[in-house]
Amino acid sequence: MNSPAGRTSIAGPDDAALVVASQKGDQAAFGEIVRRYQRAVHRLAWSLTRNASDADDLAQEAFVRAWGAIGRFEIGQPLYPWLARIVTNQAFSLFRHRRRRPETSIEPLVEAGQQWGVDDDPAEHSERGERDALLRECFAYLAEEHQAVLALRAVQDLSYDEIARALNVPIGTVMSRLSRARADLKRRIAERSGDAP
Repeated sequence: MNSPAGRTSIAGPDDAALVVASQKGDQAAFGEIVRRYQRAVHRLAWSLTRNASDADDLAQEAFVRAWGAIGRFEIGQPLYPWLARIVTNQAFSLFRHRRRRPETSIEPLVEAGQQWGVDDDPAEHSERGERDALLRECFAYLAEEHQAVLALRAVQDLSYDEIARALNVPIGTVMSRLSRARADLKRRIAERSGDAP
């Protein structure tokens, strides 16, 4: 999968210079950060909400919050995981407020199925639409933390380290959440397709 918006795993010198300038109040420098990362931020917001209006609002709010917190950003750290954490926190705050679950975009998740353990999807011999509907339904019932870690891994193609930074948890926690999320998803798929033991 291509990295979103051409981001890299480590902050480049250009990003660092933009952050330093932004920390000094340079709005044009922060505007360049927005330009570089707006597509990736919006894609993550969309993958979590599946709603264009919510995604627009979350992306905008994420950058407003990032501007307010840029002074606390540690120079040399990768920028995208920090932005992804802001988006994810905002999305789950929205979901708690509305008391509903996120609706993650299923297409990249289906494409990445083998990556997180649904290569033996019990519905794989059905029509694609039925399989997608089954996966979407099962994914919707996962815990928020499991949805977030799967979205960051499968949709955003982040490394374990980047996911850990985005969710502000240790790498071991990312790995265990991914493992539990995969197992839970497989179990739910098996139960709903009638293939559970």
